[in-house]
Amino acid sequence: PPTPGDAAAAAAATARFAMPAASTAEQKVQSCAVRLSGHAVAVDTLLVSLERAIASPDDERCRKVSLANPTFQARVGSVAGGVDFLCAVGYQPMHGHLVLQRRDPALLWVGKAALQEAQRSLAYMNSKEAVHLQAALSLSSSEYAAEEARRRAAFLARVPDEPPEGEAGSALLCLHVGDAQHWRRFESCCTLEDALNYARSLPGTPLGAAISLSNVTLRPAVRLDANTQRGLTLQRLDLWPTGHLRVEVDA
Repeated sequence: PPTPGDAAAAAAATARFAMPAASTAEQKVQSCAVRLSGHAVAVDTLLVSLERAIASPDDERCRKVSLANPTFQARVGSVAGGVDFLCAVGYQPMHGHLVLQRRDPALLWVGKAALQEAQRSLAYMNSKEAVHLQAALSLSSSEYAAEEARRRAAFLARVPDEPPEGEAGSALLCLHVGDAQHWRRFESCCTLEDALNYARSLPGTPLGAAISLSNVTLRPAVRLDANTQRGLTLQRLDLWPTGHLRVEVDA
């Protein structure tokens, strides 16, 4: 199990990860994690591996990776930055394996924090959605329809409840998906992320594709940036008391 020293290393690593000036080793870890952001399977696999290495420092199985393992190659080895990330957190090539010879708890925790940050990125979310789509395509038509409905319902579950009609402070939005229009009320404190989740819940919005929203209330239309404006409220985005958003598939 993790030692008190590991707990201290975790706290120190978390603090150092948030600092603007990181060491060269930490910068390399963070840089590799950013490169991996668009590869959800690799990020998830590496995160599980690091968590095991942190939790079981004396278990050789958690400190050794076979480069010839087909599962490793498919999920991590074939992805640009995958092996680089492992090397950055301390793994070293040795007789066809990557081995964590000199364990640096702080660097492992920096790696874990960097991967968790990658999981919050738009590139990761789009990649994760594409993975789900690929899995759904292998299903029969009835299974696919059920899976699509489940995934759209999951997006809708992330959206705050619709306020009652006429409630003070609410915003009325119309989302345009192709030729269809979908009207819904939102609290004015809801964010662009809430609107994106609602858009993904709508029939006609492609699942597995990166989408964005454009404010078409006025002309010219304003494309909203999900990376930098995700947490901004509808009121801040000039979508209160009412507004129109067009769902667009990113090129």
